[in-house]
Amino acid sequence: MTSGAHAAPGPNPGDPPDPGLRGPEEPPDPSKPDADAVDDADTEATPDAATPDDATPNDATASDATPDDSSSTGALPTAGGDTPPPPTDLQEAPLAPRPRHRWIYTNLIGARYNPLGLINDLTIGYRYQLINKDSILFNESFIAAQAHVIATPAYAGGGPKLDIQPAAVLNLSASYDVLGFFGAFGSLQSFPSATSEWSDTRIGELADMDLNYAALAHMVTLSGLLQGKVKNIAFRDNIKFYWSDYDLRDGDRVFYSQTLDMLLPDRGWAMTNDLDLLYLFDFGLTLGARYTATRAFFTEQHFAPGEEPVSVFAPTHRLGPALIYTFNKRADKRFNEPSLIVLPQWWIRHPYRTGQDVHGAIPYFVVAFTFKGDLYPDPALWNAKSEPLRGKRARAK
Repeated sequence: MTSGAHAAPGPNPGDPPDPGLRGPEEPPDPSKPDADAVDDADTEATPDAATPDDATPNDATASDATPDDSSSTGALPTAGGDTPPPPTDLQEAPLAPRPRHRWIYTNLIGARYNPLGLINDLTIGYRYQLINKDSILFNESFIAAQAHVIATPAYAGGGPKLDIQPAAVLNLSASYDVLGFFGAFGSLQSFPSATSEWSDTRIGELADMDLNYAALAHMVTLSGLLQGKVKNIAFRDNIKFYWSDYDLRDGDRVFYSQTLDMLLPDRGWAMTNDLDLLYLFDFGLTLGARYTATRAFFTEQHFAPGEEPVSVFAPTHRLGPALIYTFNKRADKRFNEPSLIVLPQWWIRHPYRTGQDVHGAIPYFVVAFTFKGDLYPDPALWNAKSEPLRGKRARAK
């Protein structure tokens, strides 16, 4: 571990690396015609793989004219007297129209440092196309009802998730998760007051005294994503509100969230805001910057009896570069858009990570791998990106 960081078990390798980590992708480009925008207009908050347009190619079948009696196969003779071969199965089966009803999934595997985190996050469910119109703005308008599953070394859980995207520039979502903490890796740690110390050093000391414990937790997350793109420049602003209800130890009113790296109120609210400015290259690379702010909202009930409620902690802030590399985009495959995300950020403001407990030069660092796709119907049957391969196979026959 880097000098200046504490090696105490408080930083929990079983907690999620980053809210909204899935990474910035390509919003719609109004400067491009529809056919090109279909390939580029992928929205990060959507739980499904983005799809190209549903234009159906013409069927290359034989004419309906009456066959010549001399033809035993029923095919029309050509001008040279040769009979063309009968059409193949691929030629007779044009692309189906894009389905309005689809089963989709996304998956993220991520790790984080300062604080430590490790997670696998799977979302899977049903997607319905709201507006069946091939346009830049509405091609990815949908509503999705899904199941959300989280697995870490320290806890696991999941629950339902609802996404509504009326247009490609706006996504709204709500999720409810039930989490079970195993009492491992220094978690869960809770405190009697919002004024309690929650540095890495302090959490490590509490873990050494075996004061971490198993618990059940409930969390509601409300999210809004606004995004847009002009040529190769894109922006995204993702704000999330979290309400938590944890089964804390008697007398405790707040707990340390490794996910948000913040002391949070039990039965109270917190928020994060991720703002991205990005440049999208034509070969799968996206470079840019991300700014993140996090804040907890404490009320009188989160302070010890007789303790005067005070403004305990200002919001934390961090800023740094963002790198996303998408290895390929094949929306006609069930395994689509495998992407590597690298996100180093430096703390601008934090009660313990700007020199008070951890050296300020040590970054918050995330590396993650994501992928997504359609499970049913098979996207190869309707996605236009499969058409060149279908034609190549047909010619090969």
